Amino acid sequence: MYELESSIQNKIFDFNQLKEVLEHAGYSLSGAWEYDHGYFDYRLAKDDAYHFLRIPFHTLNGQIEDKNVAVKLDQPYILTHKYQNDVDATAESSVVQAAFNQFQTPVEKDADIPGEYIEKGKQVLAQLEVILDHIHRK
Repeated sequence: MYELESSIQNKIFDFNQLKEVLEHAGYSLSGAWEYDHGYFDYRLAKDDAYHFLRIPFHTLNGQIEDKNVAVKLDQPYILTHKYQNDVDATAESSVVQAAFNQFQTPVEKDADIPGEYIEKGKQVLAQLEVILDHIHRK
């Protein structure tokens, strides 16, 4: 994980408005969200690993599913997940087993991040800072 300094940290937004703006900019709500916090991810690359710019947030007045919930953005960071690349090394997997293994956990959840993705993450974050400066803050 590589933490980034950003002007978006500690800013407050309406969750639904933020979600709409971020999805339009290429971010997705991470599947790792809970009712009181979550992450927006921007995939920087997929080569031998997945490289993401992650924007964490937490709720201030309710749960993510609530109408008009406000969220506060936390410190953005870049992370890399390395996955097993030999899904069927023995060629003996059945269709049923393959269906269950498609959602495998990373081999390395916090793998080293190549410098090129740190730079790309900084550029993407700078673009996001401009976008978020133009939307209404709660």
